[in-house]
Amino acid sequence: MKNLKLLILLVSISLVSFSCGSDDDNDSGSNSGSGVLVYGDTEIQLKAGTIENYGEYSNGLYNFDIVLISSEISNTSGEPEAVDETFSGVYFELFTNNAADLAEGTYSFGDIIEINSYTYANVIIDSTLDNFNEFEINSGTFTVLDDGSSYEFEFEGTVSNGTSFSGYYEGSLASYDYSSELDRSATADSRKTRRLFNR
Repeated sequence: MKNLKLLILLVSISLVSFSCGSDDDNDSGSNSGSGVLVYGDTEIQLKAGTIENYGEYSNGLYNFDIVLISSEISNTSGEPEAVDETFSGVYFELFTNNAADLAEGTYSFGDIIEINSYTYANVIIDSTLDNFNEFEINSGTFTVLDDGSSYEFEFEGTVSNGTSFSGYYEGSLASYDYSSELDRSATADSRKTRRLFNR
């Protein structure tokens, strides 16, 4: 994987601080939509999300991160930030062969980083910036049904404590381009911490 920043949207505490190249590069635009996350017996409404472009991971393999949460998202100094003090949601680090956007198709959890895969993802439940409550996903799929100006996703699987989750999201995403900033020297086991959960 790589080092990420612990989101104000979703997940781990960052030792690396990324600065944005310019406001134009990270003009987030609209990020509203509708969806649901079902975690065990709990149903959570999803309101907004981000798509983060981390560029080419290796030859012909590109990394896009998706964050979907139960809060609206504001753009604060070029960075995404959850509006609500408490939020829940999901985070997926996805790999595609499309340099321009997350390609349509089904992405499966596994140990190998390859096209249409993810090796790291989290479910976040009732978290605040000071008390982050995350569960690592260890099986499942993330399906991109539509991409472009509006997205449609479906996802399902289980987390490390054995709880199942599923859900969907339809709507726009705030777009952030970090492709020129990622330190690719990080080991595969190190974690990017999601930007939306850090100030």
